[in-house]
Amino acid sequence: MSALFGKNGGNGLRETERPPANLLFMLAASFFLSIVSIYGAQASVFEKARESLLDRMSPMLGVFAAPVRMVSNAWGDLGDHFAVVEENRRLREENEQLRVWMHQSMALEQRLREFEALVDPKVIVPERYIPAQVIAENEGPFTRALILSAGREDGIRRGSAVVDGNGLIGHVVTAGRNASRVLLLTDANSHIPVYIEAVDTEGLLSGTSERRAEIKQFSGRPKGELTVGMRIVTSGTGGSLPRGLPVGEIVRLTEDGVEVGLYASDQGAHFVRVVDYDFPDPEIEIDAEEAGAAEGDESASLTGGEAAQNG
Repeated sequence: MSALFGKNGGNGLRETERPPANLLFMLAASFFLSIVSIYGAQASVFEKARESLLDRMSPMLGVFAAPVRMVSNAWGDLGDHFAVVEENRRLREENEQLRVWMHQSMALEQRLREFEALVDPKVIVPERYIPAQVIAENEGPFTRALILSAGREDGIRRGSAVVDGNGLIGHVVTAGRNASRVLLLTDANSHIPVYIEAVDTEGLLSGTSERRAEIKQFSGRPKGELTVGMRIVTSGTGGSLPRGLPVGEIVRLTEDGVEVGLYASDQGAHFVRVVDYDFPDPEIEIDAEEAGAAEGDESASLTGGEAAQNG
């Protein structure tokens, strides 16, 4: 009986009769590999079973999904309803504000007509707008220009202003017979005189070839502090462009000037209008006055001669 016990009289098996650990590991690994091989061999069977189960369960899933989908759609419609109500409220407020602005604008327009009737200013109005299509764009590192499908035969002249629905986009620098080239405000070679209305100051708007413009040169000290949002229009100085065309507004103050956000975009422009202004020529008016004075003197001399003969 002593052989069945250890040296210390314990009731355990002898160490030599215990199964080794590596044997247990090998049995476990063999069992795992067998399962993997069986699964790999029967993968197609499991896939077919899965497909069959999916086919059988799909009608039930559709039945259970219908109420969920209905509730989800109803919840989405409810959310859309509240969004529409909020949008309608916002639009009504904007409409009321626009209506107030419209009446104020009409009142100011009427007052302006009364003032103009009192002082009788010689206001230059555009004779017409010449529509043109953008047929090509000329862009480079420092140049930004457009090619229009209208030229001299359509009444376009060099220096004519070009606008879109938002404001000034550039001016004509070359006018061919049937086409013309427009230099954009963002071109590095573009320099036009502008007027900052809020501070009654003129400046020189220059392009930066980076789809923006800036003002670094002013005609004098601004009559007030420059702030973001101030409106900028053409000044008409030099007679190159008419006065009052909308250009943009100040978007950022810099150390040596201001950065201007343009109303008109030079990207995606398809149709533009060329403004045909008839600027009065002082020399022509002076010549006309001199000619009229000469005709008056000549008629007076003729009248005097006839009177002398009759006498």
